[in-house]
Amino acid sequence: MREVGFVLFFVFLVFGEAAQAQNVIPLSEKGGLHAAYVVPTDDFHRVDVQLIVLSGTYDDPDPSGTAHLTEHLAAFSADATILRRPRERDIHAIIDNVSTVYTNSGAPSDVETLLRLSRAVLDTPSLPAGFAESEIDIIQRETLLQERQSPHRWLRRIALQNLYGSLRGRANNAIEDLPKLSLEKAYQFHKEHYAPSNVSLIISGKIQPDEAEILVARVFGDTKPSAVPEKAWLEQKPDPSLRSVEYLESDRLALDTVQFVKFVDFKDRTTSIDMQGAFFITTEILSSRLANALYFEDLRFLQGDIGWHFAKNAGLELNLDAQLMPGFSLDAANNRLNEIIDNLLNEPISSQEINQARQKELTFAQSVKRHPAAFRQFLQNVAADGFPPVSPSVFAETLKNTTDQEIIDFANTVVKPSATSVVLAKKVD
Repeated sequence: MREVGFVLFFVFLVFGEAAQAQNVIPLSEKGGLHAAYVVPTDDFHRVDVQLIVLSGTYDDPDPSGTAHLTEHLAAFSADATILRRPRERDIHAIIDNVSTVYTNSGAPSDVETLLRLSRAVLDTPSLPAGFAESEIDIIQRETLLQERQSPHRWLRRIALQNLYGSLRGRANNAIEDLPKLSLEKAYQFHKEHYAPSNVSLIISGKIQPDEAEILVARVFGDTKPSAVPEKAWLEQKPDPSLRSVEYLESDRLALDTVQFVKFVDFKDRTTSIDMQGAFFITTEILSSRLANALYFEDLRFLQGDIGWHFAKNAGLELNLDAQLMPGFSLDAANNRLNEIIDNLLNEPISSQEINQARQKELTFAQSVKRHPAAFRQFLQNVAADGFPPVSPSVFAETLKNTTDQEIIDFANTVVKPSATSVVLAKKVD
């Protein structure tokens, strides 16, 4: 996934060349886990253990919010079980659309404890009396706060519901479902989705591969292969001819807002893993062109976000959120936005533009190995889809080996007419 803000800030640091290669080594003695890897590096005097559950908010059942509640329960239960101190440290987990990642970090001498904390996440949550119930209230308050602070989350949810024709999977009812959250549903979600075969493990930092092999076998050796939950959302594909437009009014908005979602199906591909180089370079080029057209040339569009999500099965989503200057009507903005996207490649992509985008990716990635958090996020990016993690040096080679024609073909596919969903939201007092 890539998301770009108005100033072209990359939430996920992009991949590029590091001065020293980090080897991604698969571990064979992993119990029933989907996969386990060690990435040794002497750049950090620490060890990071990431346990990646290959399910996230897209896998929410009814009620939505259940996956988020499960994340909290599993994280605090692991602390209670191993450290005997629930809620004495900040929650060490984060949930996104397709995965839930639990991170435990510490000194190299603490690696076995870090692994045991990660292993405890897979056990049925067990917390002191009243503790689990209190997490429902916390999830409710947290979600309400996020929704108030970021109304674009609500607008995007409506756009996705209209795009896919579903209240589940890629869209949900975050606010409406809050009163229905229950521990019973969360425990059921844990049972189905926290199954070992739906989990990957990444150990990175100052650790030797043979030590990692021994410790993972010791800590995770009792896990057994398990059924993998179905991911119905992954196969949800809208009708290519869909052109949904919904009008609404709300006092939650600061300005009139356009929320635009476009779905692109790479029909000749069944996986996105071999298209990562073209994806990152092309979306850098297209994001730059979109930002220039929307925010620097037109001047009637105000701050917004441009986001790209490339799913495991090579289905691509473009999400665009734009606030409007007063006097710029929603219909005119929608027409202008569609015109910009339709004409995005009127000027062919030049070799110079491709080289500049490629170098920008490589330059950004040089900082990854200097920041442990960025390095962790780098490793989990494609791993969150169940793929093996990719090291910066390997991805640098991927970028270099991606041809200009592959980039041009990718861009042409993105701008072709395909399913779109637009929400035109008017601010009212």
